[in-house]
Amino acid sequence: MKKIHLVAGAVLSTLLFCGCEDIRTEKYPNGNVRFETTYVDNLKNGIEREYYDNGTLKRETNYVNDKRQGLSKEFYKDGTPESEINYENGLMEGTIIRYHKNGKMASKVPYKQNKQAAFGEYFDESGEPATSGGYKDPRDNYAYEWIRIGEQLWIAENLNYATASGSVCQQCNNWGRLYNFENAQKACMEGFHMPSKAEWQTLLNFVGDKPGVKLKAGFGWDPLKNSLQFGNGKDDFGFGVKAGGAHFAKSDVALKDRKFDGAGQKAYLWTSEGEVLVFFYDKNTVKFEKFNPEHGASLRCLKD
Repeated sequence: MKKIHLVAGAVLSTLLFCGCEDIRTEKYPNGNVRFETTYVDNLKNGIEREYYDNGTLKRETNYVNDKRQGLSKEFYKDGTPESEINYENGLMEGTIIRYHKNGKMASKVPYKQNKQAAFGEYFDESGEPATSGGYKDPRDNYAYEWIRIGEQLWIAENLNYATASGSVCQQCNNWGRLYNFENAQKACMEGFHMPSKAEWQTLLNFVGDKPGVKLKAGFGWDPLKNSLQFGNGKDDFGFGVKAGGAHFAKSDVALKDRKFDGAGQKAYLWTSEGEVLVFFYDKNTVKFEKFNPEHGASLRCLKD
């Protein structure tokens, strides 16, 4: 009898500590499998497959102790690849690749700990570089639109990143922040920079005549004098220059004592040489002007 007890104890011990593997399934109402998941000790360990209701594979993901690990693949309903996502300890890490429904690559984007780490590569359905899109600055998660004009790729909004000093928020959710020159030089997100006069000129040359009309936003500019018309642009290229004005005071002047001027009538955009490119509410032309480096102007960022 003692021997039987010992054998029974050994069997029970094996059951408790075996790390037993089982595959669990969940089904659609039509009887087709929806999930097929490998468990060890009641935790996801191994491959989990998710299926569409027609039986085609939707997703294949590896798990280690209930956390996604390694390459996960997703598919459209016709079996075409949709994405390839790498995970480390449950978080997206490395290059994330997504595809259009026709199988062409849509994007290659670097991720670090579940957040986009830098600007990626983006393509349209024909495989050509995409002409526009959205991007979240990984420093503060602020969302911007971007636009490709000719060979240049621009952030299509004034920067709104709060530097440690040297930037001012004056209706910044609409106009972006105003930066002094020192801080404007280092404010752009990784992979972008403050444009030089030559780079601005490349944009102006591509746009052609009447750049003020073609690049200004279609709203937010003051009415023209003695007229019922506004100084808005046509925004033909999606560049959307807004009349944010500028502030004209040194950095050590209290915010309440600074002079803000030109909102609704002018846009001042920094160049890397320390001048500004000025857009006017009542002119179709633009002009480079000297600007006090202590004062605050808007900043556009250009892809390196």
